[in-house]
Amino acid sequence: MINSNRDLNQDTELLLDACPENASTVEIIIPVFNEEGILESQLVPILEMLPSGFKISVIENGSTDRTADLLHDLAERYPSLHSVSLPDPNYGLAMKTGLLKAEGEILIIDDLDVLDLDFWIQGLKLLGSGNIDFVQGSKILAGKADKRPIVRKAATLTLTFLLRVLLGYDGTDTHGPKVIWRKAIDGIPTQCGFELDMFPTEFVIRTQRAGVNIREIPIHLREIRATPLPLIKRIPRALRDIWRLHRTMKGAGPNI
Repeated sequence: MINSNRDLNQDTELLLDACPENASTVEIIIPVFNEEGILESQLVPILEMLPSGFKISVIENGSTDRTADLLHDLAERYPSLHSVSLPDPNYGLAMKTGLLKAEGEILIIDDLDVLDLDFWIQGLKLLGSGNIDFVQGSKILAGKADKRPIVRKAATLTLTFLLRVLLGYDGTDTHGPKVIWRKAIDGIPTQCGFELDMFPTEFVIRTQRAGVNIREIPIHLREIRATPLPLIKRIPRALRDIWRLHRTMKGAGPNI
């Protein structure tokens, strides 16, 4: 069990209690792009309550606002915060970079506008149960707790249906937060050839095909800012990339 020598608030205690006894380090990977408006308000409360043995790795990618500067300032105030900057906007590459650079025994992947602490706690508990290696957050399983606009809900359902039909995905979501034993995904990120929004999908599908035990649980998502890329642009690109991923992985066996 991770130990902390400082005064613990309730959230800190919950994280400590949830963490598996055989884990000494937990790393939270957060890709960010142009997030100066919510960066401090989202990160600081987490950094203030983060137990010893936990750290946050922020992968900034191509921001044109003050995000990189704010991260630098926060890293000087909080030793548990580390950041990397990539030159171009690329969510998938940012996530992949975070996974490849990660050193924690347990990895938590989340988005800055989500940071679902309840999900983290549930995920850590499941990993500690001994028969789960990868916990995937699902917007679909959230049901009425999903507060996104109806158009975005419909888009999620459509894309998930295509993943089931074209790629045999046995799940309801590939984006969203994740809690993972790092050893369970060893080598998988380097197999992924897609970037941008399609990397998380390829990563989860390859992980499933590799036989990793994945458990989905609902997340409670309420949008606090507009998405960086409008839905009208994201959907055509997602449809194209799902088809490309289907052609790449078709008939190649379970461990591609």
